[in-house]
Amino acid sequence: MVDVIAKASLKEVFWAQLDPDGDVYEEIMEICRRENIVSGLVLNIVGGLRKARLSMPVNATDVEAPPGVLELTGMMECAGFGTIGRTIDTYDSEGVSGILYEAGTPNLHIHMTVTHAGKTYMGHLIKGCQVRSLHPKSHFTIMLARTEGAVLDFKVSKERTDKYPRGIPIHDLRPA
Repeated sequence: MVDVIAKASLKEVFWAQLDPDGDVYEEIMEICRRENIVSGLVLNIVGGLRKARLSMPVNATDVEAPPGVLELTGMMECAGFGTIGRTIDTYDSEGVSGILYEAGTPNLHIHMTVTHAGKTYMGHLIKGCQVRSLHPKSHFTIMLARTEGAVLDFKVSKERTDKYPRGIPIHDLRPA
């Protein structure tokens, strides 16, 4: 049974060309801050990368293990999508999963697919994905949308486990 349904409306769509050599995560954060996007969608990410960092499962047999980090360098293509919400609780798992969410900042939950040397990987977008552009004007383009009517808050549970000693990360969806 579905736990929560929150209806929302698309209000504005933001197109952006990222800076050549820019960090994809940091540039999306900058747009969210500048445009005050606290509830929204990452509709599309498309472009080339020269460096990639993804937080993704690295242990195929342990379903409760936190993700690890995959780092790639070279010519890559990528595509992505995700949600934009609010970070209520700080969550620092940067040393294990590459994920650092700071309370009071936009919360980006973006899945990105990267193709590198004939292999394809999918994981969470984290800092360190560098735009590849052969021209001073990058062709790396993203689309973000502001929504109204739903709130998606990132929180950290009070429960602790051996694998999640700082708490379990959760998304709390509710109508606005």
